[in-house]
Parts: sequence; structure tokens; C-alpha cells
Amino acid sequence: MAFSDNIWWTKKARIEAEKRLLMYSFQSQVLLLWYSFSGVAASIYHLKNGTSSEEMWVIYSVLTLCISVFISGLSFKERAALIKDSYEALNTLYYKVKSVESERGEEANKRIALLRDEYSQLMGTSENHTDTDFSKAVCIAYYTSNGIKDKKSKLKDGITKAPTKLMLIDVVLWYLKKYALFIGLFTIPIAVPYILVSFK
Repeated sequence: MAFSDNIWWTKKARIEAEKRLLMYSFQSQVLLLWYSFSGVAASIYHLKNGTSSEEMWVIYSVLTLCISVFISGLSFKERAALIKDSYEALNTLYYKVKSVESERGEEANKRIALLRDEYSQLMGTSENHTDTDFSKAVCIAYYTSNGIKDKKSKLKDGITKAPTKLMLIDVVLWYLKKYALFIGLFTIPIAVPYILVSFK
């Protein structure tokens, strides 16, 4: 596989990494809003009906505070911005490499070596994508391509990689874990008051 193809796939994987982090940022904001609303609504209801103690809502408030501090410490948006800068620079590098790869000779080899050094430096400007980000990039590029599929290599026109069964399993498991975690975190504000009341 050509050096330009490596850059192209790295860019695609980092785009998926940015999308993942931005999705985490949005979901965390939704969860914090839900936790705050649930806490206020449940405390008003229980305090009005005299079914709970003040200590219970102190515990609930501390839980919400801990979650908000933890989420803010993950810095999803800042990390996504660094990855975006990285893949935009990789896109520029990709076109430089493509133009040099069409040339021949010692001078072209020297330029490729310099571009490889530039690639290595760009890789260190942000966190790397995960294996799942790469699997998602390959699956999306392959299944959204309108290129003709080669029966022997199973590759499509313009796509240098085809997703393996392990990649497909990796992507499916990632989506299942993502939704299971989100639903689990979403139900905590509903479950905690009932648990605390039962131990009263």
C-alpha cells in the first residue's frame, strides 16, 4: 500500500475519532442536564410529600457533582479540536505526497523521506485514534462507496482496504456498548432515589 494511502486512512480514522469525542461531549451534556432536572424534580416531590430526608438529597447532589467534575475533566471538545487540526493537516500532506508519488528518481525519494518525517510529527500533535475508530472508518468508506467491487480482491474502486469480520464485530460491539452505557447512566437518577428511600 502506498504511503499516501496510509495518510488517507489515518485521516479517515481521526475523523471518526473526532466524531466520537463530539458525540461523547453532547451525550455528557444531555446526561448532566437530565441529572440536574431529575434531582430537582424528585427532591421537590419527596420533600413536599415528606417521603425522604435531607441527607438523601445531599448524597444525590454529591453524586451529580462528582459526575460533572469527572465529565469536565475528560475535555471532550478540546481533544476533538486537536484531532480536527491533525486530520486537516494530514489532508494537506496527503495531496503533497500524491503529487510526489507520481514522480520518479532520487529527488522524489528525498522528498518522500521529508514528507514521512512531517507525517511522524503530525501524528504527535494529538491523541491517536482507537482501533475501533479505524474499523469504523474502513467500514464506512467501503460500504458507502459506489465503486465496482473486484471479485478476487473484494476491494472497490478507490478503496484500498476491505473490512474484515473482526472489524465488523468490533464496530457492532462498540455501538452496543455505547448505547448500553448511555441507557445505564440515564437510569441512575431514576434508580438512586428509590434505592435511598428503601434504605431509609
